[in-house]
Amino acid sequence: MTKHIDRRTLLRAGVGAAIGCTGWRSMEAFASAAPGVTALGQRLHLVTGVGGNVLALQGDAGLLLVDSGAPKQVKQLQSGLKALDRGAKVHTVINTHWHLDQTGGNDVFGREGATIIAHAKARQRMATPQYLPKEDRYLPPRKKEALPTSIFRDAGKLDFGGENIEYGYLLEAHTDGDLYVYFPTANVLAVGDAVSPQQDPVLAWFEGGWIGGRIDSQAKLLTIGNDQTRIVAATGAVISRAELKTERDALVTVFDRMSESIRKGMSTSDMQRAKLLDGLPRTWANPDQFIYDAHKGMWAHHNTLSHQIV
Repeated sequence: MTKHIDRRTLLRAGVGAAIGCTGWRSMEAFASAAPGVTALGQRLHLVTGVGGNVLALQGDAGLLLVDSGAPKQVKQLQSGLKALDRGAKVHTVINTHWHLDQTGGNDVFGREGATIIAHAKARQRMATPQYLPKEDRYLPPRKKEALPTSIFRDAGKLDFGGENIEYGYLLEAHTDGDLYVYFPTANVLAVGDAVSPQQDPVLAWFEGGWIGGRIDSQAKLLTIGNDQTRIVAATGAVISRAELKTERDALVTVFDRMSESIRKGMSTSDMQRAKLLDGLPRTWANPDQFIYDAHKGMWAHHNTLSHQIV
């Protein structure tokens, strides 16, 4: 039987970290930090410092992970997991999307026999070469052991570690294969890169992500749980529903401003010079890049924009 660790034991072991006390941190900072483990429930823990946030749920069959960190941080992730239970194996991995910062440990855990769950489109992207426009190169397909072995298209449920886990599709929030994972007993919602509390939101327009999809997906996330639900994004500190709503409200304003700018015939450069992101309840480290990505994505969906956009 798997040994379970409670919050008091975890903190006494010196591996706990306070929720919500971290400020803005870049991906590089997360990648270089020592792994930390924070209890979010009796069996559910957050592992940080492994390239991207990872949730680990203890069960009698082993561990269930939401995401598997970055490739270069797999050993750090394994070290963090040993702090929970030295002998437990990873039984199941749920990928919130296909990017390497969230699926880097798939190779190791898949090779050891873990079931890997992901959206069908995420698996498709992992299984085929992917063009990276900003780097002008192709990312080769992932090894067979890293590929999801269980796929879905709309929603699913899973009983594990005393949790009736729910997961579902988020249409074009960040890529075309995003999902959320909800732990009702712990009241914790994992959202991947569909929410970005501290880093700039990334709209992977070349992979189907766009601002309209992100807004709709965040509206869906706001219907899950309650005001006490803790939300775990791919990076950054645990946030509240109110903080998620702040991001969504800001994006709605950006969408409206950009739609009006397109009607006026403004180019991307025009929008950047007009500083469309000024005066919002959140800030951007690189507003010009976000405007560029958002504009690209909107043109891909011009037929769905309001008021006869073209």
